[in-house]
Amino acid sequence: MSRQPTFTNIIHLRDFIDAITDDPTRENAPNYIEIQTDINIFEEDGFCSPNIIAEPIRTRIHVYLTQEERDLYVSNTFFYAEGRFSTALSTDDTLEINIQTLSLMRYYRRHLPEQWCPMATVIGSVLSRNDNSLDPSELRHFTVETSVYDTSKAAPVQFSVVCFLENTNRWKRVKTPPSGTFLSVTAKVAGRTAGTNHLALRVLDLAYLPKPVSAAATPTPTATPPSKRSSRWEGRAAPSTPSKRLRLLEPANDAADPSEMDTTPPEPKRGGSDLNTEHNTNSPSARPSPSIIANAEDSSLTSVPSLTSDSATRPHRNRHLPKKYAELD
Repeated sequence: MSRQPTFTNIIHLRDFIDAITDDPTRENAPNYIEIQTDINIFEEDGFCSPNIIAEPIRTRIHVYLTQEERDLYVSNTFFYAEGRFSTALSTDDTLEINIQTLSLMRYYRRHLPEQWCPMATVIGSVLSRNDNSLDPSELRHFTVETSVYDTSKAAPVQFSVVCFLENTNRWKRVKTPPSGTFLSVTAKVAGRTAGTNHLALRVLDLAYLPKPVSAAATPTPTATPPSKRSSRWEGRAAPSTPSKRLRLLEPANDAADPSEMDTTPPEPKRGGSDLNTEHNTNSPSARPSPSIIANAEDSSLTSVPSLTSDSATRPHRNRHLPKKYAELD
């Protein structure tokens, strides 16, 4: 099911209250108020066009007020209001502006500001039109279609506004936005258009925007990404306890070439605590303990290839035995 996109179209106005009543769009809600006023339109800087009718526009402002606050907003009170707005035609084909107030403030008589036209910001798409039908003497203009969400109706309200460009040096080289363009327009309310009864806006600034994604398009299903915490353990090796024998064999593969090593056997040291070779091999009491043999096997020297040929006798290392074995000598 397609869904009409909604935008945040904002209007700023300040004028006098004509009447204040309970909001007819909200039943059994006494604190919801409707302020009625005909906002005044003023011609500025000679901006005029036969396609624009500069007359007051009927406006209905929906706002939430407590009873104490409501007593402050009486007829002929000057106020400022800001809120989301939309336009529609009443039963007598009169243009109306409906505002859902975001901010409301009253002025005292001694602090009345100068005359000022309402300002609006509208976001929407440019409708197609025939440029050949425009009179070159008239102001260039384009129609923007937009919509806002109406909370009282719980549905989007679609409407259009007509934007006019001045015949000034600022806008002389600016091209009229083509149809289908998505943009944001900041403008002053200039009145209503003749014949179509659309809100007429005098453009102050415009900006091109990227087109929104259509709500009717079916989103492409995407796979749920795996949890980052669980993926941390991927690629790890299986837990195992390497044997001591494998550790001893691995360095042997990376050992240096025997031809590059020093093959001169070490000189036996002469000292009172040293044992001769014959005594080491023949005396059972002088043999080292099993723990010493195990430590010798763990040494990296066991992984070094033999420095002599198979027919010759392997050289013996002179080791200093622990003191308790040296006393047996």
